[in-house]
Parts: sequence; structure tokens; C-alpha cells
Amino acid sequence: MIIKKFIAPTMTKALAKVKDEFGDRAVILKTRMNRKTGGVGDIEGKNVEVTAAMETPSQSRFDITAEPSCEPKGPATSSSKFPFEKMERLTEEITNIKKCLNEKSSFSTTDSFFGYLSTELLKAGRDLVAHNLSEQLSHEIVTNLARSEDALSIDAIEIRVRIKQKLSSMILPGEPIEIKDNGLTVVMFVGPTGSGKTSAVARIAMQYKVEKNGNIAGIISADNFRADSSQQIKSFCRILGCPCGIVYSPEELSMAIKSKSRGLLLIDTPGVNPRNDKEMDELQSLIKAAKPHEVHLVVSASTPAKDMVNMLESFGEFGTDKIFISKLDETEAPGGVITAVIGSGKRLSYVSCSREVPGQFGIANPESLAMAVLTGSPVKEGKPQWQMEAVGVWQ
Repeated sequence: MIIKKFIAPTMTKALAKVKDEFGDRAVILKTRMNRKTGGVGDIEGKNVEVTAAMETPSQSRFDITAEPSCEPKGPATSSSKFPFEKMERLTEEITNIKKCLNEKSSFSTTDSFFGYLSTELLKAGRDLVAHNLSEQLSHEIVTNLARSEDALSIDAIEIRVRIKQKLSSMILPGEPIEIKDNGLTVVMFVGPTGSGKTSAVARIAMQYKVEKNGNIAGIISADNFRADSSQQIKSFCRILGCPCGIVYSPEELSMAIKSKSRGLLLIDTPGVNPRNDKEMDELQSLIKAAKPHEVHLVVSASTPAKDMVNMLESFGEFGTDKIFISKLDETEAPGGVITAVIGSGKRLSYVSCSREVPGQFGIANPESLAMAVLTGSPVKEGKPQWQMEAVGVWQ
């Protein structure tokens, strides 16, 4: 039942309002005169008040199954089953709900990719993202795990074990430098400024010389942007007892390589900005002159995934063969590099995780890298490697 008061100057006009709004089903409950001055004939303003009611069906408040009317807005007629203003409000609310659902369905899975997982899987997924693994890759790993039969019963330790296994399977095992049995093996190291190219050269030379008693044909430095670069190379070669060469042009680099006939020849290059076309052209000239058997891209473990992808694209034009990950001990979030490496399909070569030369250094191990992403710290396998004192700080 709907009850409403109607006020008009006269009873006739008041009853007309009742009929217009409630129709023939209106029931008059009460009438009264509003006397403002006390006089019967003194009519001033609206002085007739009629209280009327209209009985409505019990289901009419939520009955919206009927086809929507295309009639313009106006007072309800005697055939109305639902007050027009409420129908209008409900229609607006339904429209808003549909709009929200459409917007929600347009989201990518990574916008809400952890909302439906168990508490332990939710935490594991967030930890992966916190360590810079991409949201897409994190989502793929944890949702695959969530589809397992015992997903609701496995604990945090087992979740970590399975995530490590899955992530490890996505990373290609590291490959060392392939040394030619006869002749010269030329290996070049490229990368952005400060990525650790000179340290990479030093570590590989020491490992090959000391552990394998290999023949170091020499170390050549084409890095002439830093004032102390040549002194570092000379000091290191003197300690290691191997030939040293400093070149200032592609032509000098080509002549230096031709003077060697056998052994491992390592070439250090200047750090370049992948967005600087001039620097990239100069590096390309050095690579063309050297004609190396292998080109290793040296990148810091803290490099964000987006920068790493751009780097792989820029340096990929030079035929980069393998990726050397440096400074793993200097970051808690190595997931960016791992994400880019997995996405590119490139193979890793070596990983270093200490400032000493060679320090903790060796062939890239997928299990160790996966654990570094999970825990935010590098795994130091075995006893610390031997190291040597060298003059200068290796960058």
C-alpha cells in the first residue's frame, strides 16, 4: 500500500490530484482544512489537505520481468504495477552494474591474477613479483601449481620446491666458452656502462689459466673512455703473466688479433648506451673488426625486465651469443633479468656474485638462479673460490 498527502486550494483540486496519481484505486483516508487565520471564508494559500492510499500487489516492488516501456516519463496511470521513479532508479543501477562487468571482463589476467588463489600460493606469487619476476610469468607459474590435485593441501615449503623446479626448467643451462683445440678463440664482451665487463674478462682469464692451465693468448682492451681502464688491464695481465694489448681503433684491434695464432683471446669493450646510436655504431665497428667466435652480453642482475628486453634487442643486432650475469650479490630482485632471458630464449654463460676476482663465479646454474629469485639472495655453492689481489677496482 502507498499512502500520500495531497494539498490544494480547494477540495475539488485536491481530489483531482489524487485521481491523477492514484487513479480509480485511490482510497481517501482523511481530509482536513488548514485554517491560517481562523475565518471560514478567509482562504489564503493552500488550505485543503487530503490523505489518500493505493493498494499495490505484493510483488510489484520487485517485478521487473515485464518488457520496458518506451513511453515518456509521466504520472503513473491506474494500470501501473510499479512506481515509475523506482523503475527508473533500478534501470540505472542495472546499467551501471553491466558497465562495471564489461570493464572487469576487459582486464588482462595479470590485473587480478592472484585474487582466487590459496593463501600460501598468493604469498608465493607476490614474492615472485616483489623479486622483479614479471606478473605474467609469476601468474603462469602459480596458476599451473594451483591446478595440481593437492594444491589446497601443500604447505609453503613444498610450494617453494615446486616453483623452483618450474622456474629452473624454464632457464636454459649455462654454456662455457667453447675453446678451439687448434688455433685462436676470440671472445668479446659487450654491455652497458658499469655492467662488469672488465671483471668478467678478469674472472674468465683467471679460471682458464689457473684451473685449466690453459693458454691465454692475451687480453685486449678497447675501452678508452675511462682514464684508469688501461692501467687496470696492464696490472692484471702482469699478475697473470699474459700478453696485454691496448687499442684505440677498429684497425688496431684487427691488427692485434692477427698477431695471435692460438689460445684464448679476450676482448674488453667500452660500455655503451643502447639508446645512443653513435656509441652503438662504434661498438659495431669493433665487432666487425674483431670477428669474434663468441660475443657475451654482460648485464647486472639488478637490471629491470623492460630495460633488459630493450638491451637484448639492441645488442642482438651484433649477434650476441650468450649472456653473462654479473653482480648477483648486489640485488634482492634478479627476476627482471631472468624474465627477459626466459622470454628471449638466449642461453646464459656465467654468473658472478662477489666483488673479488674471480670470487663466487662459475657457469650459470638454473637451480641456483631460480632460488635467487625465490629468496632474493644468491646461492653460494661449495667453498669460496680462490682469489688474487689485483691493482685497481674492476668495473
